[in-house]
Amino acid sequence: MDLIRDFKDPGREYSVLAFWFLNGELKKERLAWQIGQMVEKGVYGGFMHPRAYLKTPYLEDEWWDAVGVCVEESRKQGFAPWLYDEYAWPSGTAGSTFDYGFQKPSRILSRGRDNMAKGLWAVKKDAGNRGCGNEGAGNEGGGSQGGGNQGGGNQGGGNQGGANPDAANPEDKGQSGANPSSMPYRVVKRDGFIYEFYEKVFEKAVDYLNPETIASFIKLTHEEYRKRWGEDFGKLIPGIFFDEIYMMGNPLPWTDRLPGRFRETYGYDILDELPSLVDGVSERDKQVRKDYFSLVTAMYEEAFFRQISDWCGKYGLKLTGHTEEFLWEHPRRQGDYFKTMRHLMVPGSDCHDYRYRYPRRITYCEPKYSVSVARIYGKERAMSEALGGAGWNCTMEEFKKGINTLAAMGTGMFILHGFYYECDHQGSQSDWPTSFFYQNPYWDYFKIFADYIRRLSFMNSQGNPVVDYAILYPIGDMDENMENGEENPAGQAINNGFHQALNCMIEHQLDTDMVDEESILNAHICDGKLCLGQQSFKVLLLPEGGSLMEETVEKLEAWTKAGGSVLFYRTGLAHENRSGENRSGENRAGGDRANGCSVNGYWDTVLRGNVHSISRIPQAAAGLAAPSASVIYGNPGNIFLNHRTAGNVDYYLVANSSDERRNLVLSFSHASTPVLLDIEKGDMVQAVYTQAGTAQMCGGRQAGSGVLIYMDLEPGEAVYVLFGLEEDTIRQAKPALTGDIRWEEEWITGKWDFLPLSPSGPNHGDNAHNEESTDLEIPIAEFTSDVSSGTETIRICNQSGEEGSCGRHMSLWNGRWITRRRSWNDQLDASDLYFRKTVFLEHVPEKAEFCAAAVDSFECFINGTMVYKGISNGEPVVFGDKGQLTQGENILAFHVTNRNPLHDVYVCSAEELPPDRFISLLMEGIIVQGTNVEVVKSDSTWIVNDSLIKGWEQPDSNGRFTAAGFDVRKVLNFNYTGLEHVWLKAWERGKPPLKPWGDLPLFGQTLTYPRKLWYTVTIPAGASVLYEPVTAGAAVCMLDGKEVHWENGVHILPDNERIHILTIQITAGGCSDGLKQPIRVTMKAVAVNLSDWRMLGLPWFSGRCRYTNTWSVEQLEGTYMLELGGVNHCAQIWINGRLADTRLWRPYRADITSLLRPGENEITILVSNLASNERRHMLVDEGMALGWNRYWNEDNMDRDSRNYVSGLLGPVRLLHVISPKP
Repeated sequence: MDLIRDFKDPGREYSVLAFWFLNGELKKERLAWQIGQMVEKGVYGGFMHPRAYLKTPYLEDEWWDAVGVCVEESRKQGFAPWLYDEYAWPSGTAGSTFDYGFQKPSRILSRGRDNMAKGLWAVKKDAGNRGCGNEGAGNEGGGSQGGGNQGGGNQGGGNQGGANPDAANPEDKGQSGANPSSMPYRVVKRDGFIYEFYEKVFEKAVDYLNPETIASFIKLTHEEYRKRWGEDFGKLIPGIFFDEIYMMGNPLPWTDRLPGRFRETYGYDILDELPSLVDGVSERDKQVRKDYFSLVTAMYEEAFFRQISDWCGKYGLKLTGHTEEFLWEHPRRQGDYFKTMRHLMVPGSDCHDYRYRYPRRITYCEPKYSVSVARIYGKERAMSEALGGAGWNCTMEEFKKGINTLAAMGTGMFILHGFYYECDHQGSQSDWPTSFFYQNPYWDYFKIFADYIRRLSFMNSQGNPVVDYAILYPIGDMDENMENGEENPAGQAINNGFHQALNCMIEHQLDTDMVDEESILNAHICDGKLCLGQQSFKVLLLPEGGSLMEETVEKLEAWTKAGGSVLFYRTGLAHENRSGENRSGENRAGGDRANGCSVNGYWDTVLRGNVHSISRIPQAAAGLAAPSASVIYGNPGNIFLNHRTAGNVDYYLVANSSDERRNLVLSFSHASTPVLLDIEKGDMVQAVYTQAGTAQMCGGRQAGSGVLIYMDLEPGEAVYVLFGLEEDTIRQAKPALTGDIRWEEEWITGKWDFLPLSPSGPNHGDNAHNEESTDLEIPIAEFTSDVSSGTETIRICNQSGEEGSCGRHMSLWNGRWITRRRSWNDQLDASDLYFRKTVFLEHVPEKAEFCAAAVDSFECFINGTMVYKGISNGEPVVFGDKGQLTQGENILAFHVTNRNPLHDVYVCSAEELPPDRFISLLMEGIIVQGTNVEVVKSDSTWIVNDSLIKGWEQPDSNGRFTAAGFDVRKVLNFNYTGLEHVWLKAWERGKPPLKPWGDLPLFGQTLTYPRKLWYTVTIPAGASVLYEPVTAGAAVCMLDGKEVHWENGVHILPDNERIHILTIQITAGGCSDGLKQPIRVTMKAVAVNLSDWRMLGLPWFSGRCRYTNTWSVEQLEGTYMLELGGVNHCAQIWINGRLADTRLWRPYRADITSLLRPGENEITILVSNLASNERRHMLVDEGMALGWNRYWNEDNMDRDSRNYVSGLLGPVRLLHVISPKP
């Protein structure tokens, strides 16, 4: 291996991989074209991932034909077609669990109960008062640490809790088809209480504890692929991915064979000990819980992980995929992570927090789990399903920052989520975007990013990691402290302490991996290090107050005597235990347990480790094992280090994952000459460094022996530092710019010639700087009519290939369909909503009439008196006030009931939304007071609650009923909690003729024609030719207030340096009339000052624009750098018709020395923005009513509104670099 040569152009096996979202109707030509696009842009492999909106029949002939096309095209193109084992996710169903869509129901779950997930839940009663005191024994939701089901698996709808254990009626049927039995599964008496346990069967979730279920899944899926392409396994087809599996059965996972298996393993009957799984703090209770969760792990491991891994190993496939990477989830949902994930050839992790954290950043524990397993078990690489759900308004710089952080954690395989086959329909438009693919303007330049990731993957796959610090994965402590499937306070302390200690070490540039007890037992001790797999640890972090097996304590005692070190981080548990809390009469402080030893029994007597607060752990760890690299000057926040060795070479990834430029001095304990590797260009560059002496001080901090390297890191920039290279190799490094150079600066001022370019296509290439004109279609307009109360921004054509029509936008209604929204999605799963509004009247009304529609029934109250009750099913009904309205304050209140709520709140599998499942209210009222007619309508001025509050329909004399503040753009999770039982402002789905209900009669009247329509379109600066609009109905066009006279269907615009306003007035004879197509213009270059191109009339434009200028150079000595200043977001820099550089992120700077000529020079800058500017206006009519769609197509983008800014912003400067004279 030649590390430097291979770094420049690593093999394709290190390529970034696409999560290729196959949705809609799969066409052979389009599949082949997309593979070609990926290969062209440096993406040499991808996972063929059927998504929820797939219309091609999954596991049917059409599916196999499509996969066959992909396999054969991959063979031609040098593309690696990885398999994905499921339709949508989680894996294991072999088909759909959605209520709607195009696929057959799950082939696994359709076989019945044996294959369905099961769980137990308990009702705890006071044995002395059985007639009352019916108490639920726990919380059926996700873990108490928040975050819900952060995996986002959409086949059951988010956090798919089953029947509510707090409900008195065990027949309550909850989400995900959870079907509890009506009779107790087991009744156990203990300590004056009766525990009734009920079994729930989750009809939409797989029993991952049943090996026969998983064997059937393999037969239906894996074997079908092998029948067709088995000869390509391990060659052309490298492997297969499983996704998002977790044990659905909650709060206590269960399966039919568990009691017998438990008895065989532990020698006692778990059925008699079930109360210990619900509560109890005795040592016996903890032991039962530990045994139970250990057995669940073993059954989970054997049924799914080992069985599928063995099958893959037999046929030459690499198994990869991920489960969940948060400790609090593991006992109930995943078991022991190390024991399950060790069976993967490429252990993987998800990357949630480019979707769930804002500002976006990587959660360290997610990659660290898979990286730790891979390193301990000697796997070549660890995988990350990376950066999914960041949204359309996330920049390449921010994506690069995330990739750098994942690489610094040790990730060596990057799967970008996702590459969308299409995303133009309801179902595909909101499937956790963004798309890195051809839909985004930066796709033209994506090879730069792909090569960047390929180099990171290569470097993280060579040699061995050097990690001195380990932290114990405390699954045993978590198992003991799970009560009814949830962490008790001790479990929360363990969970929080573990994550905080890990984060604190990493954020202090002390790379730390996880290790489990079994691996510690299997480790060997060498030179004072704990050696296991690829790892050699010097320091181990343990939780104060935790527990270890006796064998583990003995192993660690031997290690510490050989020179190893143990540190304890505070969790608060040891103090509680020493003070006698939670002991149930037993001396927990010093007593040995049946299978372990309490931490208080060994930290101060056996292992002699020091206990520190978490904030002091990094300093203490560095004192025990000095780091080989550290930041000694500059702000170290969000600076990460990753150390590896390959042969005689030590190399470090230094990543700045902040949004700021960092001037740093780093100390390295290596004596050889360092060089830097530029990850973006693949070049080797000299480092700016000095030798460090033991007494040398820098920035007030001690620098040890070795070298000091000075670095200026741009936001999101990373670099490799190498030691140990041969001198001949070092001499090939490019010189670095040193601090004693002299700069001369010249600003390039004046106006630039500006031209938007045609959309990307097969014929668009690097000749774009020569285009003289382009044709654009303006897709949006402001619309109003003679029945409208205002204007609205519309997309002229709903979808490509459809014609526009006024009937999409017109109705007699002024009221809006309203509902309750407390998160990204609206509350489709609610069965009852309570709406109210205060109406002030100056006089007692003479007449009042209301027209209302609801899904599906409603009650109306006026001032506390019911005036109407009935079923609507989305159709309007008319009723009066029955004399209840009075002078002054009045309360209108509606109770809406939906008897068939929808728990799949995303509806990504369907092309149209179901009108009978969306709980909603639409109303409009006319109140006559003499000559004054007041219209009351449903809109966001109403408030709504999802709970029945006493007096909700009455006047509010005490101010109890006010809406809480809520901004969906600030919500970080689709399972957001905390707004239950709270009044919120009503959320507007939209105004009729909103789909799926369409236009409805208002007081029995429907829209009649003819009607007057007005469309107002902004014509951008630079438009030289305006083409006659395509309309239906008599039309008159006004440009800047003057009627346009068309000549052969065109109008020449003599003044193209400014924006023009086109107004189209149409007399529509029917609902299909109106503006039929987007407005077409021909654009020519126009002189502009540098600014946001939205200000030039292009707020909807996503693509590339060209900026051209000239300037003269008098001398050509030295180096010339062109600094663009502000750019949003990518830039190609051309000098005199030759490409200088392409910049996807800061710094927007290029060396242009070799491209200059004496005298006048031409600068051409091609700038591309993000897809968000266009996507903000692309949500189709069929999806407009759904909160989930509006989040991804509006709210998610709007929170990054600064990224809508587009273009070359400047100032543009020419930097003349003059080297010092010798």
